[in-house]
Amino acid sequence: MTFAEDEKRWKRIQEMLAAEASGKPVRPMASQRTLFGIPSEVEQQIERIVAEDEEKRRKKRE
Repeated sequence: MTFAEDEKRWKRIQEMLAAEASGKPVRPMASQRTLFGIPSEVEQQIERIVAEDEEKRRKKRE
């Protein structure tokens, strides 16, 4: 996770908390996982597949 991604997530959290505190309607989120940047099971599987593929390609180049 990059610094920019972290900043973006914290900004979203702050915006949602400020909206709730002021009584404004809160922008709907897909899930709390999305709000806090927790990867879903599907995202984790995709990352594993990509990592395995990259490892295979790296070994081929050697």
